[in-house]
Amino acid sequence: MNVHMKPIVRAVLLAMSVSLVIWAVFPAYRSYATGFILGMMVSLINAWLLMIKIEAISKMVAEGTKKRVNLGFVSRVCMAILAVMVAVKLPQVDLVFTIIGLFSVQLGTLVMGLVTKKGNHP
Repeated sequence: MNVHMKPIVRAVLLAMSVSLVIWAVFPAYRSYATGFILGMMVSLINAWLLMIKIEAISKMVAEGTKKRVNLGFVSRVCMAILAVMVAVKLPQVDLVFTIIGLFSVQLGTLVMGLVTKKGNHP
C-alpha cells in the first residue's frame, strides 16, 4: 500500500502548492484555495489512517490471528465532518471546495489503481 500512496501524496502536495500560490497571487480566490487545501489535508489524513488499518488487518490475516478489527470508518467520517464544520463556520473557507478536496485522494487512488491495473493486463 505504501508504494501506491507515494505518487498520491506527491500529487496532493503539488495540488496543495498550486492552491497556496493561487491563495497568495489571487486574493479574490482565497476562500476557494483555502477550502480545497483543507479538504485535501483531511483527505490525505483519512487515506493514511485507512492504510494503517488495512496493513494491520493484513498482518493479522497473515499471522492467522482471530481478533476483531474495524476499519476506523467512524473516525474518518468525523474528520470529514470536522472539516465541513470549519468550512461552514469560517467565511474564509469555501464549503464546496472543501468537499471537493475531501474526495481528492480517494479519486486519485481510484484513478491510479485503474491505470496500473490496465497496464498489467493487456
